[in-house]
Amino acid sequence: MLLNKYIKVYPQLINLNTTSCLIRYANNLNFEKAAIGTLGTIDDKIRKVLRYGIDSQSKSLTDVHWANYLHSKIVNAMNFYIYENCVKDIKIEYLSQIDILKYFENHHYQFHVDASPEHHRTLSAILFLNNDYKGGKLIFKTLSDEEEITIEPTPGSLIIWPSNFLFPHMVKPVTEGVRYTIVAWA
Repeated sequence: MLLNKYIKVYPQLINLNTTSCLIRYANNLNFEKAAIGTLGTIDDKIRKVLRYGIDSQSKSLTDVHWANYLHSKIVNAMNFYIYENCVKDIKIEYLSQIDILKYFENHHYQFHVDASPEHHRTLSAILFLNNDYKGGKLIFKTLSDEEEITIEPTPGSLIIWPSNFLFPHMVKPVTEGVRYTIVAWA
């Protein structure tokens, strides 16, 4: 299987000024430890990262602004992804979740997939906000380990791929600096 055929990078979905604004916004948020699965399990050996859920129903107008802005940008990109891959009967109308992730030194996420019986996800997306850190590479592999793809972070670029079991991916430990991303699922 040609794994990279279905992992698409959309450069400069948002401009550098907007990525800088998102990072400033993120630096004023109350992050929590990110859990694994729907049970809320915290296991730093598998996933060590901080998250903040952005919700358009928030009491914070700033949260609402960013939720609506990111929702629009990511949904449009996902629908373009579907168009590019000739999938006729699917149209993304909403995202199930949008999170800001903040990876400090030694933060990581072991190989995993985004869909499960509890998480009915079709597409996954990561929007890179910065690249002034070391480590923290996003890596995909096939189930047979015959192919591995490393995605280089470019601020403002969006990566989209199917959420299913064919696309295990991980974030290598950050070794220096802070890695900021937006993650979303439909």
